[in-house]
Amino acid sequence: MNDRVTALAALFQGEKTDASVRAQYGNVLIGSAVAYVAYLAGAIPFVGNPSHGPISWLFLLLLPTPLWVIAALHSLMTITAISHGISIRIIEDALFKASDLRVKRDLVGSAARDKIMDITQAKAAHKLITLIVYGGAAFLVFGFTAYALYSAEAIVKSDVVLVHAHVIEIATATYALLAIMVSLSWIVGLRMINKGRGEIHVRSSDANKN
Repeated sequence: MNDRVTALAALFQGEKTDASVRAQYGNVLIGSAVAYVAYLAGAIPFVGNPSHGPISWLFLLLLPTPLWVIAALHSLMTITAISHGISIRIIEDALFKASDLRVKRDLVGSAARDKIMDITQAKAAHKLITLIVYGGAAFLVFGFTAYALYSAEAIVKSDVVLVHAHVIEIATATYALLAIMVSLSWIVGLRMINKGRGEIHVRSSDANKN
């Protein structure tokens, strides 16, 4: 019994450390994205002057690219962190059972956190805050992309060659494709996570019946 608990504790510590590191990276990514937008939003009006060079339109079209790279990476890291959370929950369940604690399971460890962070379990207020956070992030990326495209179009429309090259249309289609890919990353990842959470709930129900 002691060997089993020791092994579970070692696994638990490793999972917690990995999840914590990924969460920190995620916070850094979000902070970097906000700082990037705040800085460039003020710079675009100056960059968008045709007198600043013949390729200022290209610079403007490329400005949102780092944001989409951050959004894609953040989706992978967040889904991975949540997946680690499922692993941690499974290990915690085993440790909780071995500890014989005389409290409700949802008051200990990740189960207590899930009541706030898991949108399927959270109260209405916490669900609203979660929607504001992720909705705000999406608005930031989409809004800045639209702003950059609009600013570039003001330059491109004065150049007949660029107009016939459909550079704005190509850039718009490219960012739309990136949006679809990031969205699919979230959708597929969250489906996998929900499946894992469903298995945890089934096991918990079976354990309570026994």
